[in-house]
Amino acid sequence: MQDYSAPKAMKQVGSLFERYKKRFVAPQASVEKMCAEVIKEVTGFSVSEENIKYTVSTKTIALSVPSILKSELKFHHQRILTTMKDRLGDRTTPQIIF
Repeated sequence: MQDYSAPKAMKQVGSLFERYKKRFVAPQASVEKMCAEVIKEVTGFSVSEENIKYTVSTKTIALSVPSILKSELKFHHQRILTTMKDRLGDRTTPQIIF
């Protein structure tokens, strides 16, 4: 009984994964899929995942779509990136869409 100490407070389950949230980044395919979903949500246009290419090293998204659609997406560029940043986090969010 001399060595007894009160039990420590329990940790929340979400706090156990904080270390991994800071280190790991989303894979390329996940960013491309998220980009297609965000474009559909923000603009209403459907862009297939095959037409989206994400380069991890430069954090750029290249779209293989008609130029009229590209200009419309350029108009909504900031909202698309902001929505993606909310969902993916700072480290994996693309910086440029062209």
